[in-house]
Amino acid sequence: MSLFWFILLPFGPLLGGALAIKTTKKYQTQLNWFLAFAGAYLLGITLLNLIPEVFQVFNPYKGLLVLAGFFFQIFLEKYSEGIEHGHMHVHHHLKNKVIPIGIVASMSLHSFTEGIPLGALWMAENTSFYSLLFGIIIHEVPAAFALISILKGIHLEVKSLRVISVVYGVMALLGACLSLYLRTSINEEFFDYFMAFVIGTFLHISTTILFENSEQHHFSKNKLFAVILGIGLAALISIGLHS
Repeated sequence: MSLFWFILLPFGPLLGGALAIKTTKKYQTQLNWFLAFAGAYLLGITLLNLIPEVFQVFNPYKGLLVLAGFFFQIFLEKYSEGIEHGHMHVHHHLKNKVIPIGIVASMSLHSFTEGIPLGALWMAENTSFYSLLFGIIIHEVPAAFALISILKGIHLEVKSLRVISVVYGVMALLGACLSLYLRTSINEEFFDYFMAFVIGTFLHISTTILFENSEQHHFSKNKLFAVILGIGLAALISIGLHS
């Protein structure tokens, strides 16, 4: 495996941030479709690839860590306000031209956490590396779009928006780099446990996207197509990588 693949990690959040800086309303409808696709793909790789990989041998502690990751994501939402799900509501308590540190920090921590298992998967030459990599990239496009759109809505300067977009964009890459650095000195089983934790966060994010991104829990034809496409792509990648 080439280290080149890690360079792709910032692409998703930087693309989402750039689209948000350029305009918000123009891409809102397309974002909802892409969000449904991203949620379905994330759920697909979690169920078809990551969970079978981590639970090849029964281990109840890994199950506890899945639960821990699930509820950790709920905790983060107290500060991120669901932006990682693509929520773009500009809340009344946000002050104009004041960077909401809690939102930016929690989103950055979320992205950093997602990147950590990648280093271990890369060094082990595990085929799950690719599905997880593209899952993170796809998920980060609408997440970054929503984050920058909210900051744009409170009238931050474009320069500040670009700086935040870049900082947020490299967080998953930093998590992966830390994982690469620690991989030689930390037991491999530790990363299996951490992967279980990440699975919990993915389960929460993907299911929330699918259910909250639908009007009255019904999918339009376009969104249903996006969901089927996301699940189908995840299935093709998972089966293709392990065939």
